[in-house]
Amino acid sequence: MPRQRSVRELSSGEPSAIENDPLALLSAPLRDWFSRDFPDGPTPAQSLAWPAIKSGENLLLVSPTGTGKTLAAFLAILDGLHREHAAGTLREGLRCVYISPLRSLGYDIERNLTGPLDAIRREIRLERSPVTVGVRTGDTSSSVRKGLRTRPPHVLITTPESLSLLLSQSAWHEIWRGVEHLILDEIHALVPTKRGADLMASAERLSARCARDPARVGLSATCNPAEPVAAFLVGPSRSCRVVVAPAPAGNKPPDLVVASLIRREEAHHRGLSYGRLLKKLRHDIGNNRTTIVFANTRALTEKITHDLRRTLDSGSASVAAHHSALDASRRREVESALKSGDMRAVVTSTSLELGVDIGTADLTSMVGLPGSTSRCLQRVGRAGHRVGAMTRGVIYAATAAELAGAVVTVEAALAGRVEPLRPINSPLDVLCQQLIGMASGDEWSADGAFDLLRRSAPFASLLRADFDACLDFLAGDLASPPGAFEPEPGAAPKWTAPRIWKSRGLFSVRNRRVIRWFWSNVGTITSEESVRVLVDGREIGSLEGNYAERLQAGDQFVLDGRTLKFGKLDGFTVIAQPSDGESELPRWSSDRQSLSADLAHALVAFREEAARLLTEGASALRAWLIEGHGLEPDAAGVLEDLLSAQEQLSEVPPRGGLLVEEWPGDEGFSYAFHVPLARSACEALGRAVSARMGRRFGRDLALAVADLGFTIRTPDAARICPGDLPALLDPRNLDDDILDGLDRGELLARRFRHVAGTAMMVLRRPDGGKTRVGGMLWVSNRLYPLVKASCPEHPLLRETRREVLEELLDSRAAIAWIESNPPIRFRSLDGPSPFAVAWIDASGAEALRFETPRDALRRLHARLVGTGGTPS
Repeated sequence: MPRQRSVRELSSGEPSAIENDPLALLSAPLRDWFSRDFPDGPTPAQSLAWPAIKSGENLLLVSPTGTGKTLAAFLAILDGLHREHAAGTLREGLRCVYISPLRSLGYDIERNLTGPLDAIRREIRLERSPVTVGVRTGDTSSSVRKGLRTRPPHVLITTPESLSLLLSQSAWHEIWRGVEHLILDEIHALVPTKRGADLMASAERLSARCARDPARVGLSATCNPAEPVAAFLVGPSRSCRVVVAPAPAGNKPPDLVVASLIRREEAHHRGLSYGRLLKKLRHDIGNNRTTIVFANTRALTEKITHDLRRTLDSGSASVAAHHSALDASRRREVESALKSGDMRAVVTSTSLELGVDIGTADLTSMVGLPGSTSRCLQRVGRAGHRVGAMTRGVIYAATAAELAGAVVTVEAALAGRVEPLRPINSPLDVLCQQLIGMASGDEWSADGAFDLLRRSAPFASLLRADFDACLDFLAGDLASPPGAFEPEPGAAPKWTAPRIWKSRGLFSVRNRRVIRWFWSNVGTITSEESVRVLVDGREIGSLEGNYAERLQAGDQFVLDGRTLKFGKLDGFTVIAQPSDGESELPRWSSDRQSLSADLAHALVAFREEAARLLTEGASALRAWLIEGHGLEPDAAGVLEDLLSAQEQLSEVPPRGGLLVEEWPGDEGFSYAFHVPLARSACEALGRAVSARMGRRFGRDLALAVADLGFTIRTPDAARICPGDLPALLDPRNLDDDILDGLDRGELLARRFRHVAGTAMMVLRRPDGGKTRVGGMLWVSNRLYPLVKASCPEHPLLRETRREVLEELLDSRAAIAWIESNPPIRFRSLDGPSPFAVAWIDASGAEALRFETPRDALRRLHARLVGTGGTPS
C-alpha cells in the first residue's frame, strides 16, 4: 500500500499553507492576476494543493463542488511554465496531461483555462499566451490531431480512451518524455469501473515513457474514505499526500428538499403525477435563471424536454436535452448556451452530473431517486457551482416508495455520508485490450509487460497464470471448437484471427490490420449497437439498432426533444424529418438505476422506525416525518397510509430479518422476499433461490428483482412452505447456485458480448465501420455457448462470471447477510402486500428456464389426457 499523508482539517493550532500565504508561491504576474480576479483570496483547496503540487508530490485533493479545484490543480503548474518563459527556457512540448471521464468536462476545462491564460498574457503584455493548451478526444478533427502530434501543446486535455489510443502510436512515444504532471479529474467516478482500470494501466505506460515519473494529481468532491482512492491514483509503490479541504468560509450547506407528486388517499396514476411534475418544473424554470433537470434515463429525458418545450412560454429554444445518445456537436451547443446563460433549462440523464461548470444554474431538479449519496451531491452541486454560491436542489417523488427513498437520500446527503468505493480488481478483458494496445506501439517482453501492469492499483494483484492465459488467447493458443477460424488450411482452429504473435518471451501485433482494429475499437464503454439519425442532412444523435429496425415509414419518435418522422433506414443511418403530433419514445436498454447499499440499509431502518412510531400513534409518526424530515403534511400522510396498510395486511419487514409473503395467482403462486439489501445483492440471492426452486420443481419460474427484495412466480401447484425456507437460503454453495440461476436466464450471455468486445475477441467496429444491425447478437446466441462448451475456463468466461458476480450482482453482500442467520417470517396473503406492490415491480419479471422441452411436452400430454382433451 502507498504511504499516505492526510490533511483533513485546518485549525489555529496547526501550521498550514494558508498561514504561510500561498499566493507567495506564485510569480508576480499570476499573483497579481489572481488577487485582482479573486479578491477574497485562495480557497482552502487551493491553499493546500499549491504547495504540494509545486513540490512535485503525488496528491489527492478532496473538496466540495464549487471550491476552485480546477485552479487548485492547474495554477501551480501554469506558474512553473510561466517562470520558464520569463527565464527564456520554455520550449515546445507536452508537460501536463489532464484526463476527464467526460468529454464535456474536458471542453469545459479548456474554456476555464483559456480565460486565466489570456488574462495573464495581457498582464505580461504579450500578443499570445506562451503556454498552450490542446484537446484530444474522439470528436477531434484529423487536422487538429495532426497539429497536436507535430506541435504538442504544453497542456493536453484528453479522455481515458484517447490516452490509450495515443499510447499505442509510435509517433507519440517521444512526445511523452517531457510530461511532469498527470491530472485525473472526478477520480471517484473511475475507481470502481473497468474504465478506471484501463486508465490506470495507461497511466503506467505513460509514466514508463516519461523522462521521470510524473507527479499525479487526483481531484474529487465525493470520495470517502479517501485513502483507497489515493491508492488507486498512485499504485502500490508510490506515496501520496491526501488533502481533504474544508469548504471556504461562508459557504452554506446545500438546500435540498423532497417534493411529492402524489397525494394522500389517491391511487397511483402515472399521467396525474407526470402532469404535476411538468407543472412544478415550469415553476422551477420560471423562478430561476437556469434549472438543471436530472431524469435518470435517456427516454425520460427526451419526454420531459419534448413536453416542456410545448408548454413553456419562453419557447422551445430555452429548453434542451443533453445525454450520450445526442451528437457531440449538439451537446457542445447546449454546453455553450449553458455557460453563457442563454439556456433556461437543460434536461439530462447522467451526462452533466460530473464537474461541468454551469455558471448561471441555481437549481437542480431531480426526477426520481439519484441512487446514491455521491450522485445526489454531484447533481445538486451543478447548481451554485461557484465559490460562495448557494447549492439548491429538489427531489421529485412519484410514488410512496420513491418518497421514502428521497427522505433517506436527502438525510444522507446533508450529513455528508458518501458511500465508500469498491476498487475493481484485475479485469481480464481490460488486460487483453491493454496488451493489444501495448503490442500496437512496440515489441514487448511478457515479463516486462506483466511487471509494468502490476504497478497500477487495479492490476497489483494480477496473477501470472491469468496474464499468460490472456496472452495465449490473443495469440490463438487456447482450445477452440471445429469450424472456428483456421489461419491456414489444416491448421489448428482459432476462436478469431490471432491479434498478436508471441515467441521466446516476446510478443507484438500480428500485422497493421490489428493496429487499425485497436484504434477503431479502443475503450471499455459498452452500449448496444446504434445507428445515427440524420435530420435535414445533419446528424443529431443515435438510436439503438434493434429499435431502429422495427420502425416503419411514417412512424414518429422523439430525439433531441423534437418529434421526428421516420423515413427509412439506410445502412447504419436513419433518415428522418421534423414533424408534429403524437410520437413514441426510443428505448435505450442500458439505462438502469438502483440504490446504493448504504441507502438501502438506511431505507430499511427508516421503514422500521416509522413502523415503531406508528404503534405509538399516527400523530407521533406524522411529527417525525414533518418536523424531523421536512416533509409536507400531505406527503407525510402518504407514507403513513402505506405503513398502516402494510401493518394491517402483513407486517413491516424487520431490519435484521427476512419477511416472505405468499399469495395465489391465476396459475401458481407468487413469493415476495423482503430483503434488507440493495438491488445488486437482492438479484444475487434471488438467482440462487430461483435455481434451488427450479431444480426442485423442474419447472420454469419468473424472477423480478428490485431494491429491498425480489419476487418469484411459480407455475401450477409448485408451492413452498415455511419449512422449505432454511434449505432455500442455505449459504453453502450459494455462489454456484447464483451462477446456475444466471445460466437459466440471459444475463451471462449478454455480458459476455460486452466482455468479448472489450477484449477484442469480436470487433464492435471492424476496420473502422460497424457490424450490421443486430450483428453482435450472435456473440450471445452462438459464440458464448461454443466457448462455454469447448473452453469452460477461458479467461473471458471467467471475467464474465467475475463481472456479473462482483459488479452487476453483489454476491458477497448476499452471502454475508445469509451467513448472519437472519430470522425468517412467513405470511400467506390473498394478494400482494402494499410493500410488495410499492417496492417490487413484478411486471418486468425475467423467465428462468428449468424445464426441458421434452418434460414440457410430457406435462402437456398428461394434462390433456387427465382432462379428457385431445392435442390439436
